[in-house]
Amino acid sequence: MKLVTKKSIPAFIAMAACCLLAIGCATPYGKGITPQGEKVYLGPVPIQGTPAYEAYLNGGRTAVAEQTYLFQRLKSAADLEFFHNGSWYNSLEAYRGGMWLMRHRYKKGQDSRAFIKKYVERAEDTGEFHLVKYPDGSIHIGSYILYNELDLLEDTVTSEPRA
Repeated sequence: MKLVTKKSIPAFIAMAACCLLAIGCATPYGKGITPQGEKVYLGPVPIQGTPAYEAYLNGGRTAVAEQTYLFQRLKSAADLEFFHNGSWYNSLEAYRGGMWLMRHRYKKGQDSRAFIKKYVERAEDTGEFHLVKYPDGSIHIGSYILYNELDLLEDTVTSEPRA
């Protein structure tokens, strides 16, 4: 029995092309970048003078202070929605969840990016991504937004003289 014929090759190529196209389009969520190539954040930029940034500066510039900065930015993001375990939450609820994670999962000296990767990127129960929904309807994977926020914090701190 002959499985491949000259007539079946074009059909196979067409089917393979459709599968590859579908795989390439399978991720409907943004990864912290707009279609124009700009980073997406939880709140307004620049961050100087914001309560979150001031708290970071007064918090000793430690990993805990970084994470407190992130959760303060989250709390201030009143126009965003946050997805966790099948439900959408407002910024205050997301902030409370983040602070719960800090109290129950953070290990002293743990790097902020490692903490995000381990506990914030995906829900522990379901493995689903934590998501952020913006007023324009775009939805981004939350960990990418937090990495952007950390980059912004680091860039801001290094561009200013230390007080």
